Amino acid sequence: MKTLALPAVLAAALCAAFTPASEAAPTFIADLDITSFDGTEIDANLFIPDTPAPAGGYPTVLFTNSWALDKHQYLLQAKELAQNGYLVMSYSTRGFGTSGGTVDVTGPATIADGKTLIDWLEANYPVGKLGAAGISYGAGTSLVLAAQDPRIDAVAALSGWSDIVEGLYPNETVNLVWGTLLTLTAFNLDPAVDVIWSNLRNGSDIDSVYTFAGPRSALTYVDQLNANGTAVLMSNNFADYLFKPNSMIQLYSLLDSPKKLLLNPGTHAIGETLGGNDGHIWATSFRWFDHYLKGDANGIDTEPRVDMTVRIRNQIEQFADFPVTDKTTRYHLHPRLSYFNNARMKTAPYSGWNWSNDFHGGADTLAGTGIPLISDALEGFGIPVYTDMKGINGYHAIEYNSPVHWSTFKIRGTPRLEMWIKPSKPEVQLQVHLYDTDPLGWGRLITHAPITLHNAQVGQAQKISLELFTTSYDVPPGHVVTLAIDTEGAIYQKPADTHYEIEVPYRSNRQSVLTIPHL
Repeated sequence: MKTLALPAVLAAALCAAFTPASEAAPTFIADLDITSFDGTEIDANLFIPDTPAPAGGYPTVLFTNSWALDKHQYLLQAKELAQNGYLVMSYSTRGFGTSGGTVDVTGPATIADGKTLIDWLEANYPVGKLGAAGISYGAGTSLVLAAQDPRIDAVAALSGWSDIVEGLYPNETVNLVWGTLLTLTAFNLDPAVDVIWSNLRNGSDIDSVYTFAGPRSALTYVDQLNANGTAVLMSNNFADYLFKPNSMIQLYSLLDSPKKLLLNPGTHAIGETLGGNDGHIWATSFRWFDHYLKGDANGIDTEPRVDMTVRIRNQIEQFADFPVTDKTTRYHLHPRLSYFNNARMKTAPYSGWNWSNDFHGGADTLAGTGIPLISDALEGFGIPVYTDMKGINGYHAIEYNSPVHWSTFKIRGTPRLEMWIKPSKPEVQLQVHLYDTDPLGWGRLITHAPITLHNAQVGQAQKISLELFTTSYDVPPGHVVTLAIDTEGAIYQKPADTHYEIEVPYRSNRQSVLTIPHL
């Protein structure tokens, strides 16, 4: 039997973490079965304020469930909003809870259901300005629904996605742990979704994956969101290795409408579910709705657009926009002498003799992201992923150390690596990690990213380019930044043949460079 243990725990924690502030008693309709466009019954509930509707109608919020959860997920948030004058509907998307149909992953039927629910609300209650909100699956669905239905005035998308491909296939690397978890926790998954996941894992008909993902990704609908003038709030987490901040930042950068971006420590949905940052995420979401749906002059429209919480020390910083800084340090990669030595990275370009290093596939090393899901979640509570950098096997990995930072090195943004490699086989994978390494050789993970080449030029020097996952991290004085690269990671699917060699050539006219944004 498929397990719903993790989603159930998250739902329970969500309810336990949120405490309504007022004592008003809105009317609650626990069970509504609303017939959708194709006859499918959609299960919903509804909170109705105990006050008369204002002249323009009730400000209204439509909550969409997370993956494998249902209409009960947001009961306490919905009640809190209703106590403050909102009409609030929560529903189970088709295939989840007791709603009929199959899970089509924010497909056309799910979006049509959302429109039907809005029609029903407008037919039965005085609806004013309308908002859509949700965590994870609910966030991505809310964004796509808002793009396709101009009646939605504001969105709070928490731990959502703007690009499904980035979530399940970052840099053409199969996100095995998260993809498997998702497919195993949906009882009524549309058979077409299983085919897409199978194609992704097998590396067959990858075009079908992009065709499937496009209509289900908010990046496809930027023009519609801008034309609608939708006020979009997004919240994502640095150690969320399902829906990374990077593509949501891309969506943010393309929006012309009112927008706000929250970037937090922790993994997928944990900050939102467990009241991360002392409830900052939900409190900001409610203020967002209060302004854009109720018209409250609470100042959120004039505040800095980006709230970024520094990892480990969990301190919120605010910035006018993203990127938050235009200051960068460019580290050029320099060679190591042997497998038993670390290489260097320096601000000066490499100008020595033609040289090369190599490392090999076939085994994982101590460089990694920790225990999948667990380590990522603990990071939200200030518990980082530690690694003994001295124990990383130099035959299967390569490490580059920066000079010592004698003052705090405040990394803010998206590090980028451009690196020359010469692979021995057409399919190779690199797991790229950035660490904060102390004088004793213990490293704390700052960020990482995978990349897989499926048609590499064997034996030919070629440049790879990738963004590491966006982060906010303070490297303490006396520490160095370490770039550690190996070929396997616990989260990701490995190539079928892992016995390959990666050669790193160093040439004055082929500089490999790590660029780090910082304050």
